[in-house]
Amino acid sequence: MNLVKKVRRMADAGAIVDLNQPCFLLFGDSRSGKTAMVKHLVRCIICKRLDEQTFDPCDGSCEACRQRPELSGLQGLQASLAAYGPDGKESIPIQFAVVDCTLIHTPEQLRDHLVSMSNESGGIRIFYFDEVHRLTKRGMDEMLLKAVEDKEAIWFFSTAKPDGLEDMFLNRLLKLGTEPPSEEEMACWLADRCNDWGIRAEPEAIMRVVEKSNRVVGTALHALAQASLDDDEGLTLDFVEEDWVVKLD
Repeated sequence: MNLVKKVRRMADAGAIVDLNQPCFLLFGDSRSGKTAMVKHLVRCIICKRLDEQTFDPCDGSCEACRQRPELSGLQGLQASLAAYGPDGKESIPIQFAVVDCTLIHTPEQLRDHLVSMSNESGGIRIFYFDEVHRLTKRGMDEMLLKAVEDKEAIWFFSTAKPDGLEDMFLNRLLKLGTEPPSEEEMACWLADRCNDWGIRAEPEAIMRVVEKSNRVVGTALHALAQASLDDDEGLTLDFVEEDWVVKLD
């Protein structure tokens, strides 16, 4: 969690992200947890009661974590970090921009996104482009690379096809791969998510989700999202066996 530590310390110092900040590429199989990783990182950054030793976010009790970025997504989050300015303690806002590259079909659409992101000023900016390999075939990766060099922000990109990206783009990014967790790791992680999101969960049901999802994070999260709709029952073994249908890509 070095990035979490760095961003929070910058905010405490009243600093703004400069042009030399690293950019990150998350790569791995579809539904292997790339977007979940970004969402968890965002929550660690915005949490107002972060454990300063482990850098784990709180149990969802602070104002920022109650926005539940893991469930609601990143777009539209309102978050700020405590920072010290010239006039005493103030807040430095964190601004998010999330772009689904599957919905960008022309250079004009990408340019519109980049222009709107440029209109945001002040604070710490985090930009996230999902499925970024979709831009390469349309010749928009050079436009995006120029924006990365020009804009003061922390950039995240994710893809299931890193081989489809141009070398000049790959060489600019720090690469972080995702891989399936062990059964025990995933069961513990799902149990933590159930606790965070207030979902009743039977231990046997959690283990069955691990097995039935084949340890694919995105697939397992679908089970939790569906179980969260029933406050009384939550995640039960009957639900996992009878009601939750695993959709294969």
